[in-house]
Amino acid sequence: MKNIIIIVFAVLLFSQFVDAKVDPFNTYRWNRENVQNSSSRTQKGNWYEWWYYKVVIPETKESFFFVYGVVNPQDTHKQLKGTRSYVGMGDFTAKEQVEHTVSIDDFHAKYDRTYVEVDGHIATDKNLTGNLTSEEGKNYYWDISVQRNWTFNATGWATGKNITNIEWYPAQADATCNGVIESNGKLYHLVDAPCYQDRNWGSSFPKWWTWIVSNHFKGHPETSIAIGGGHPKYFNRNLPLKGVAVGLRHKGKVYDFRPNDFDKVKIDINFGKWEVIAEDKNYRLEISATAPKSSFMDLQFMTPTGEIFHDYETLTGKLTVKIFKKKGFIVRKWVLEETLYSDLAGIEYGSREVKEIFNIKAKL
Repeated sequence: MKNIIIIVFAVLLFSQFVDAKVDPFNTYRWNRENVQNSSSRTQKGNWYEWWYYKVVIPETKESFFFVYGVVNPQDTHKQLKGTRSYVGMGDFTAKEQVEHTVSIDDFHAKYDRTYVEVDGHIATDKNLTGNLTSEEGKNYYWDISVQRNWTFNATGWATGKNITNIEWYPAQADATCNGVIESNGKLYHLVDAPCYQDRNWGSSFPKWWTWIVSNHFKGHPETSIAIGGGHPKYFNRNLPLKGVAVGLRHKGKVYDFRPNDFDKVKIDINFGKWEVIAEDKNYRLEISATAPKSSFMDLQFMTPTGEIFHDYETLTGKLTVKIFKKKGFIVRKWVLEETLYSDLAGIEYGSREVKEIFNIKAKL
């Protein structure tokens, strides 16, 4: 009897340990509260969410993205133009994209773990698979394992509170990928390749968003950065509030700057060059990201109401990060501690106003 009690106790402890390892923001968000409360109610209103992955090959600077998503899972009668589920893949070197769009009935996701399935194509926090054929008859295939190294909770206490109409959560801001990719008739073997996975969900799209990430810095293999934000709605209202969060992990220390924590974050975008300054009372980051316009691809996302949101993205931008620390007793001043470099940075700017994107000059 004593042995049985010990075994049961051990199982319970193990179950709690496993549950603690589940990242709730990397699981299905739609209708979540109703499911958790065992309610028969269904969440109303427009909705979208997707799981986005990227991977780069440092030796050749080839890069790829993969996305699994659903729009309007509440629209069981298919009355809205944007309603669908989909899986997509992009090859930045070949400038090719392919997307497979199906009914929301072909979408399945879990609330208790990271698991997404779109018509047989599966993504988790540890693996992603897909096999698509383009309209031209080209085949695209991937089978990739993912090892998480760091999660950056970009909005901190505000995450999951539905304060804004879109949420961004870098569940795997730093990750390592292994596996194979077939694209444009070429087979790629990934061996400890730097990769990334984030989550987006919400009720509508922002006026604009921006994003800068990298986990491949020269001389610092364990360093990674994630920057993201834009001009969303707040409690479904158009307010002049804009915000960008910054997270840097370097030498075992995490530097995080969030507007909702009253940290100072300024950004100046002139398409092709992004300048960011993030500051709290002890540290200051000066960040500069650049890339030629020719390196960007137009990743298009359809909103719940059927509008097209254009997200111009590259994964091979150049990035400089300067770390300052405030020092001194009587006269305190910023002292440069280190400068970091990356030539494999993800950079993007998204907006509905595609005609204005390449002439954008945004400040906050």
